[in-house]
Amino acid sequence: MTSGLRKAHKYIWLLLVIIIPIIIALSIKDLDVFSSNNQTLTTIKESKNSSLNMAENDVIKVSVFENQIEIILKSTLKNSASVVYEMDGKGNKSTIIGQITTTGIYTFKINNLPKGIIIYDDLKQVDITKLAL
Repeated sequence: MTSGLRKAHKYIWLLLVIIIPIIIALSIKDLDVFSSNNQTLTTIKESKNSSLNMAENDVIKVSVFENQIEIILKSTLKNSASVVYEMDGKGNKSTIIGQITTTGIYTFKINNLPKGIIIYDDLKQVDITKLAL
């Protein structure tokens, strides 16, 4: 490298050290990554206090709130295509709420309060569990 290239190389790297953090800071400032997590946790904690209905069996625990339903899956299901449906007045599945896979807490938005839920395997076309609310 000649002396002119060394000087250019040094100045380019110094300029990049200054410019890249500025570009990163400007691109991140509008994302609101950290504030949205705190708001979500606060609303979930507030909504857990105002549960409208709660039911439980050996597979799941269900809590119904005003505009969401929280399903806690206690153990992993053997069925890979487990879909959660709303139960109508006759005990049949009506509207799809969502899909569950592994053990954990699932939260789904709902428009109206269901009479119960059915976890159904769409591949084998078998009811896994029903729970009236």
